[in-house]
Amino acid sequence: MELKKLLPKITWKKIRGHWKTINEHKLLVMRHCFRIGLYRQGLMHDLSKYMPSELLMGFAYFDDGKSSPNNGERRDKGYSYAWMHHKGRNRHHFEYWTDYALHPADEKYPVQAVQMPRRYVAEMLMDRISASKNYNKESYTQHHPLQYFERGKSHYLLHPQTEKELHGMLRILDQCGEEKLMYFVKEYYLKGYQI
Repeated sequence: MELKKLLPKITWKKIRGHWKTINEHKLLVMRHCFRIGLYRQGLMHDLSKYMPSELLMGFAYFDDGKSSPNNGERRDKGYSYAWMHHKGRNRHHFEYWTDYALHPADEKYPVQAVQMPRRYVAEMLMDRISASKNYNKESYTQHHPLQYFERGKSHYLLHPQTEKELHGMLRILDQCGEEKLMYFVKEYYLKGYQI
């Protein structure tokens, strides 16, 4: 079957729009990661988005930057191949940190969340802040990342300690602002301070 028949029509407008969105997001995450001392992670963040398996889906399902193209692919196919590719290559996504339990609890799925290393939790935080800025544009406030997290957390497969750390830092952002959050992450969280 031809690739053309499997995907929605790719136009120059979609290509330009998706390219602009992923580049702006990557640069914003990079700046935020640099502010907290994660230079390598800032440079390497989301490089898989430039691989054909993710890039072509992004072009095909781009919708003027209102939401992730992965959601369009999910609506169309019932799943997102681009997302599955992405989460399996990027350790800043909590979905990467799952494994089979040797002894699953009764009536639970055998897949369990694994606690994330702090440097990836910090990168995930920078990613969430940047995504909120990208999608909300001029209407972005420091409250958006926490609101987004709280709307979706009921269906997250997230290790309890990782959830506690991420939620705590999103609350710092929400209540104290970005400058204080960045200071906290760099000077306390990444140095092992307990939340």
